[in-house]
Amino acid sequence: MNIEGLILDIDGVISRGRKPIERAIEGYRIIKELGIKTVFVSNNSTRSRRIMLERFKHFGVDVGEDELIIATHATAVHIAKENGSTKIYTTGEDGLKEELLNLDHEIVDYRNADYLVVGSNRGINFEIFTKALRLALDREVRYVAVNPDRVFPAEDGPIPGTGLIIGALYWMTGREPDVIVGKPSKIIVDQAIERLNVDRERIAIVGDQIDVDIMAGKNAGIKSILVMSGVTNQENYQEKVRQVGVAPDFVFEDLYELAVALSSGK
Repeated sequence: MNIEGLILDIDGVISRGRKPIERAIEGYRIIKELGIKTVFVSNNSTRSRRIMLERFKHFGVDVGEDELIIATHATAVHIAKENGSTKIYTTGEDGLKEELLNLDHEIVDYRNADYLVVGSNRGINFEIFTKALRLALDREVRYVAVNPDRVFPAEDGPIPGTGLIIGALYWMTGREPDVIVGKPSKIIVDQAIERLNVDRERIAIVGDQIDVDIMAGKNAGIKSILVMSGVTNQENYQEKVRQVGVAPDFVFEDLYELAVALSSGK
């Protein structure tokens, strides 16, 4: 496969929610022993890098902040590149707010916001939806979504993703986000490629969702590897390929199987 750098999804690849996938953890260690550069990229819109680093410690995996790109942080970086420090109303949880504040953005009441930043919120309510609705109706307000995920792979099964909010706003206003930062957007993948500092043709993205991870690889022009340890499995693989219209370059049962293939030079 001639791989020198891997962009690794987190949920469904290395863990399921708070639970590590033990074979995947072993696979990751093999990959690092091979000298392959890695960066973890997650579409998660509720966690900050600080929260995720604590989780990796719990998994027994030594990951530095420079090896971690969470969509919350990537969103804060993108907005700063677009407009410097700005005033934001967000539907998101504390992890997203933390990353926005870390880059000197200001979290404000919706009446004072220049940006609407939509991220998942497990405590979403009528008041939050109302404020987001009013901002989405205002075309002068920049509308940014942390990710486009319809569902999120939790420990006990799929739960609603940021798409819950994006879909509701579209149904009410007919407006889609001006920018989506998370996969399959090139924005977050290009940040990861820059972090790896490896020639693009020697980089592959590894994920468990065809419409998110594999499509991100296609959009960024890099190799794509599907693992069957998350949302996609043997039962739904063909249907998902048909629905999305793209297929991965390689398919493995999990990260461990990929690591073994890389170590054998296949």
